[in-house]
Amino acid sequence: MFVRWSVGVGLVCSLACYPLALQGQDKSLQQRIADDFIALAGGVHPGYRIAHAKGIVVTGTFAPSRGATSLSRAPHLVTASTPVIARYSNGSGVPDVADNSPYAVPRGLALRFQLPNGTYTDIVANSHNGFVVGTGEDFAAFLDAVLATKPDSKHPSPIEAFLGTHPAAMKFVTDPARVPVSFATEVYYGNDAFIFVNAHNVEQPGRYRLVPVGGPNYLDSAAAAKVSPNYLFDELTSRLAKEPVKVRVLVQLANPGDPTSDASVVWPDDRKLVELGVVTLTTVAPDNAEVSRKLLFNPIFLSDGIQLSDDPLPPLRSAVYALSVANRRSPSPAAPATAQQENVDPTWLSFDTAAKTVRFQLIAGLTGLNGALNFNGFRDGQLTLVVPVGWQTEIDFRNHDGVLPHSAEVIAPQTPPPALPGDPAIPGAFTLKLAQGLPSEATDDIRFAAQPAGDYLIACGVPGHGAAGMWIRLRVSGTAKTPELLPTPAVGSR
Repeated sequence: MFVRWSVGVGLVCSLACYPLALQGQDKSLQQRIADDFIALAGGVHPGYRIAHAKGIVVTGTFAPSRGATSLSRAPHLVTASTPVIARYSNGSGVPDVADNSPYAVPRGLALRFQLPNGTYTDIVANSHNGFVVGTGEDFAAFLDAVLATKPDSKHPSPIEAFLGTHPAAMKFVTDPARVPVSFATEVYYGNDAFIFVNAHNVEQPGRYRLVPVGGPNYLDSAAAAKVSPNYLFDELTSRLAKEPVKVRVLVQLANPGDPTSDASVVWPDDRKLVELGVVTLTTVAPDNAEVSRKLLFNPIFLSDGIQLSDDPLPPLRSAVYALSVANRRSPSPAAPATAQQENVDPTWLSFDTAAKTVRFQLIAGLTGLNGALNFNGFRDGQLTLVVPVGWQTEIDFRNHDGVLPHSAEVIAPQTPPPALPGDPAIPGAFTLKLAQGLPSEATDDIRFAAQPAGDYLIACGVPGHGAAGMWIRLRVSGTAKTPELLPTPAVGSR
């Protein structure tokens, strides 16, 4: 059974990334999953995703269907045409996996709808209906069981024991791996539930489903065995040179009682499908490898009219995706904490004792540390800003990252920070576009009174970035006479 499973695990989903844990610290759930995946992938492939490493980026537009607004008031459903970026991919973390290999499933399709004012919303889907398990803890246990299973493991092996108590996982790993005629003839399932809200504030849970116009089409076993290792990529490029690829964006609606908190439970086929619109893809993106490397699709990049449900997986996936981006951009493990402790620049901090005011320059992505997921070249709380209680505080935020958007928020001391932004721990202590992030070289000012006394974090609010290590500490002190910046040993954040 293990051999059969190991052929299909590739992999099981898009929750993979490179391990960035600091030595000797406890791992967060996302780090545990990340480290398991890197082991399953057989090592790091620098510059690539650890899952869905082999992919192709294409562009086009989305046109909403009549009646889509009855389900959601999302901006792309009330606009005649919205630009779209899409990425088709194989499931494996190996960049040169053959397209007809069992390791290439489940295949993926991610869509980004580019909304007005530089915002966007994403759909991340794969070719298996139903996820392997329903919680992050079970997923980590699943991967642990795989890694613990050896060729000479006694029966029941760890993976056999796990699958014996998790029937959805058993189905996931034993379902046949069908080989499509084209990326464009495969069906892709969102699996996670979201809440769709229309203009009348009517809420309806549903799951995305991406279906090719014309329906799915697969190769038989004989034909699948004869195709070239890159046939899906060659076929899609050739197809787009002749005609557009069209994909129907559907939402499967839940009936009362259908679980929204467990992505491994497949809703019955008789549940209503609502068509939101059609994506028309026309062009293979130039500089494809570089565009793919820079893109970060995220299931919790949402818009008005689309909300998270009680499904626990999207926030966890978001945190792991951020680590995956860090690996793509900075494939070496992060430098030891001590390597950063001599790099505190005194010009970052200025203050007026008489006026009791302090000004701090907060620079997102100052260095390449942690794939640029850092503030001022520090990650995981390795820098502390100390401010006397009651002082007026101004934080000058600048996003120095040339690729990713970033933001900042003062939050309660929780390590690692939550995957999603929330209410600031000090009123007014957050930047604009907290969840979406500000683009490269954008700036904003955060002004607040430093009170009450206590320990806080300054974390990036873009989903997953803080949980991936993009945070420093803020201490509002009742005893400090002047502000200061202190290098801080990292403790137990991972």
